[in-house]
Amino acid sequence: MNPSTHAILAVLVVLSIGTFVIAMRPARWSALLLPGLTILLFALPRAGFTLPQLHLPLPVAHGLCALLILEWLVLRPKHRLEPEPRLGSYLLAYATVAGLALAIGLTSQGRHVVSFLELCFYLFSIGLFFYASETFSRREDFLRFIRWILIVSLAVSAYGLAQVRWGSSVLVEHVTYNTGGSTLSRTYLETGDQTGMRVLSSYGDPNVLASQLLVFAGIGLALLLGRRIRGRHRALGLLVLVANVACIVYTGSRAALVGMILVTLVVLCWQTWWTMVFLSGLAGVAVIIGWESISMYVGAGYEQLVITNDMRLQFPRMAYELVKAAPLGCGFGRHIVFQTDSATWAPSIVPAGAIWAGFNSFWLNLLSRLGLAGVAAFVTLLVVVFRYLWRQSRRVESRFVQAALVGLAAGFLGQWFIWLANNTYMLPGGGLNFWFMLGMAVAGARAFDPAAQWVEPMRAEAPAFAAAPMGGAVAFQGEGPAR
Repeated sequence: MNPSTHAILAVLVVLSIGTFVIAMRPARWSALLLPGLTILLFALPRAGFTLPQLHLPLPVAHGLCALLILEWLVLRPKHRLEPEPRLGSYLLAYATVAGLALAIGLTSQGRHVVSFLELCFYLFSIGLFFYASETFSRREDFLRFIRWILIVSLAVSAYGLAQVRWGSSVLVEHVTYNTGGSTLSRTYLETGDQTGMRVLSSYGDPNVLASQLLVFAGIGLALLLGRRIRGRHRALGLLVLVANVACIVYTGSRAALVGMILVTLVVLCWQTWWTMVFLSGLAGVAVIIGWESISMYVGAGYEQLVITNDMRLQFPRMAYELVKAAPLGCGFGRHIVFQTDSATWAPSIVPAGAIWAGFNSFWLNLLSRLGLAGVAAFVTLLVVVFRYLWRQSRRVESRFVQAALVGLAAGFLGQWFIWLANNTYMLPGGGLNFWFMLGMAVAGARAFDPAAQWVEPMRAEAPAFAAAPMGGAVAFQGEGPAR
């Protein structure tokens, strides 16, 4: 079967699923869509086909999410874009910068197809955040989602650890990985010895896998350390934490290991600063005792970066040069190339041959495309939502939900750190997963707000639910007060 046939079949499958979903009654959407999206996005993010002409994977999850975002944009009678009173303004500012980047690219010999794809990655995908936060707004939706992703996290970690034993023989083409015309995914598992092996589970890339496992591990850690957590939930948290951290180690991602330290510190800050001081002191003692082994590991990692002339060592200088060369960004459909053999690092702006053209860092890519204004607007969006989640987690009465929200927030910070050294956002299992999880976290924080107002069932022709802005009232059709 040739690649064109693969692409046609993928489009037909996605359209069939989309038609079925849209034809269903809205009241039944969450019952089917939530577990389906969770499995596709977090268990099988690479399931699908490829477009070799664009070097672009086409997972089923991406096609379905595109349909759902369009449904939210076009068919919903109204939207509530303001998790915080000013988020709508910040989103508009970011969208304006993205529109400017598109205009710059299209009027400056940027490749049109790549410009459209980059617009989808950098702007259109954010619609999944609003889709998730509006559609799955009931309390049982959030609880169901947390249970599903914890189960998925165990399955993904187990599959990753199985690859340590059986290598690439357990990979399934177009299901657990998608090569896009290359053999890169399989080579991570075919190094010939376990010390050089990097597991990728069903994510196709070890760095993307590690980035996602950080969020799962954050939830597990919060359940383990949270106060007044039920014994079975604490045991589940321990199991999730151990399984995910073990898999992170075998991904070989140094950024993820540092990110796990950051996640741990955030969860400890949520508990109490005394706990953080005690465990930090305990960690300090462990570092002193094992300093020789740790220094050898860190030194070997740095030496490897130097020997291989890893460009990540030059990222700070690249950021400075990008600001000097294109403070407004080079626009979509183009990318900036540095002549590193030159003493001045003279940059040149050329049309992008593929969506992946750029830097192995999401933040550098964002800076190169949208400039300083784009980075500032994007960071502001993230800070506003994170601030809301952190504040709401302290108001939620359910200890399980509180721990889940804190674990998600801590995991998001770990992902943002990984984006410094890897562009996992642009790969399957990256950006869409992030926005869907962020939207579900917001929906959960809003649904479990103790100040939420409950109303009588609305008329049949009314929307299935009416969710107020974050921090305000929430109304659910046909439900009474929580007991």
